[in-house]
Amino acid sequence: MMRRAGFDPLYELERSLQRLSGRASYESIEGMKNEQDREPTPDETAGMVWWNSLAESDRAAWLARADSAVPADAWAVYKRLGDLERQPRTVN
Repeated sequence: MMRRAGFDPLYELERSLQRLSGRASYESIEGMKNEQDREPTPDETAGMVWWNSLAESDRAAWLARADSAVPADAWAVYKRLGDLERQPRTVN
């Protein structure tokens, strides 16, 4: 494997695994299959509808706010910050 200056593939792999390990742990491959076969929760469905309604530029902005490439992370940030951004701004 070629290494680029400033890029450590093992470090990047470890970081990815650490992020993933915090999301879900499965006892077996069967557990993974069951996870993907289930119906989405109402919150997950709302997140998918929200994501699909966004323009590419808005998607990029929310992913940047989440500091992630995962739409579910952007949805979580939106739920935390979205209500604040939709509030009317008052000038005193």
